[in-house]
Amino acid sequence: MKICIIGAGAMGALYGGRLLLAGGDVQFIEIRQAAVDALNDGSYLYDGLDGEHRLQAPASTTADGMSPADIAFIHTDTNNTRAAAEHARAVLKPEGWAVTFQNGVGNVEILTEILGAERVVGGISYHSAASPKAGHATHTNANKTWIGELSGGGSARVEQLRDMLAGAGFDPHIADSIQSVIWTKFMLNCAVNPLCAITGLRSGEVGQDPSAMEMQGLILDETLAVIAAKGITLTDPDPKASIVKILGRAYNKPSMLQHMEAGLQTEIDSLNGAVVREGAAHGVPTPYSHALTMMIKARNANVIRQMHEPPIDYAALEAANRR
Repeated sequence: MKICIIGAGAMGALYGGRLLLAGGDVQFIEIRQAAVDALNDGSYLYDGLDGEHRLQAPASTTADGMSPADIAFIHTDTNNTRAAAEHARAVLKPEGWAVTFQNGVGNVEILTEILGAERVVGGISYHSAASPKAGHATHTNANKTWIGELSGGGSARVEQLRDMLAGAGFDPHIADSIQSVIWTKFMLNCAVNPLCAITGLRSGEVGQDPSAMEMQGLILDETLAVIAAKGITLTDPDPKASIVKILGRAYNKPSMLQHMEAGLQTEIDSLNGAVVREGAAHGVPTPYSHALTMMIKARNANVIRQMHEPPIDYAALEAANRR
């Protein structure tokens, strides 16, 4: 089976790397030329829990010249889901299909819009990884992977995917309702990721800070109210207890904190921004989620400006204002 990993960052390298090391026929589409070059010449560093490896596989910034694929793994951030879907449409065989392991909500809808619902499978990963720079990914935490048909349950192709992932050392499970799994992780991400991104605290450090925990509780209450209004049943019967447990033992950097520190656009619109949009649609007030979303956007814009644009001459600005 020809596999195309779309997005060769932290999670794309984790899934693509393990599949590659297990003997899979893997190729990559990635927008960063440095990562593409590293994959092509065999210098892509994949390390962490699985030891240190150098990954080598065909890679390109587009589907041009890529072999037609049977399955596309979507591992871009949510800001690039539409572009990833277009790459998948270009690289997949007519009978090929895609699976998304992205955070947030809205990704499935974009993929089905472009590829068709019959060519999309849902997925969620509870692994963690980091990408310090293009061409380097580190596996930081291992956990379960969930997959399933959007209509519910499994199928022959989902079972084939499960076996493929198991052969690469993952712990895959077929969900009765992959949408419930997606929204359960969405809830967890909304309650933790933006707090880490805005404060600079790691997950476990949030659990030790009374002010952060108070804010976390307010965000979680709004998120759960929106999910209930949508009529979605979560897979976790006690989400509040689960989040307290996570905040008491995990000291990873959530992806949003990684994006913030790297001067990359965060996925806030697919997480707490989605809580605000869905709350408005269902008549659920979400003032704390709205405030946190705006603060993340403002902080993110400032970090991007500081890291990627010329320094601001504040003295010149003040002088101009005086004139």
